[in-house]
Amino acid sequence: MAQDSEIGTVIPPDEAAILTSGNMTELELVLPDLGEKELPEIAIFLVACAMRFHSDPDFVQDQLEWLVRAHDSEVDEGMRPDQLSSANDD
Repeated sequence: MAQDSEIGTVIPPDEAAILTSGNMTELELVLPDLGEKELPEIAIFLVACAMRFHSDPDFVQDQLEWLVRAHDSEVDEGMRPDQLSSANDD
């Protein structure tokens, strides 16, 4: 987990993060140096999000607006992860 220090938040060397800067108008992607090891799926997901943001910021804005609409209308988004099982597969 990130830890606060006198100079700000410190990201441990084996963690990944998407950070905001410039009064939350810019994104920075922080990835660990894993040497020969591959990034875990969640870190790859962060990379994909950052790449999509930089290549298509309108898409990201559309998704944020969709989240607001979904929250406001209380859309049923399906089962929670703890409710899923192979018995639900078609």
